Amino acid sequence: MEPKRLKSIDIFHGLCMTWMILGHLFDWWLKSEYSWVKSITSMILDPIGASGFLFISGISITLSYRNKNIKANTTEDYDPRMIRNSYLLRAFFIFFIAIVYNISISLSLNDLIWIWTWFVLLTAAISLFITWPLLKTSRIFRILFGLFVLILNQIILSILLHYESDSNLFGLLFHILYHDIHQDPILIFFPFFLFGTVVGDTLFNTLL
Repeated sequence: MEPKRLKSIDIFHGLCMTWMILGHLFDWWLKSEYSWVKSITSMILDPIGASGFLFISGISITLSYRNKNIKANTTEDYDPRMIRNSYLLRAFFIFFIAIVYNISISLSLNDLIWIWTWFVLLTAAISLFITWPLLKTSRIFRILFGLFVLILNQIILSILLHYESDSNLFGLLFHILYHDIHQDPILIFFPFFLFGTVVGDTLFNTLL
């Protein structure tokens, strides 16, 4: 049962990545007269885009983390410090790739403002950093915290949206938290990653 479940997770992960790539290709290459194709496919497949990718990433990282904890408890050559270093190294690596990607987009658009943009890689990297201490908390706490972030996001967005593109503190906060609002801002999409860790723990306990 375990290999099938893990294989299905990998397949869904791949589907999410494929749809995100297709979404960008539609934006860049699809002629305006065929925009209805993009609209229809978005309505059907958007749930398995960035939100699905982050959700599955949360499951995968939790399964990996729990398995490494078992290894640390059963072997002398592996300890919690190595688990932490491996986890954070992965987060820093994804963050580095995300910034390189953002810089390439910024240069192609000739607009430096795009260096800090919530494309899914940046969202995944920051989600990893935030989640590290939360992996030591209960599943109930993570569910409640994720719901709290969703509610907090609605409040913050309703306040800061009026200051989009403004050259003041609120405009800066909007840029940090929501640029670009049509991509994958952290406060909107982080809960999907966190809920994925809850499912990951549930799967781990079931498979154990």
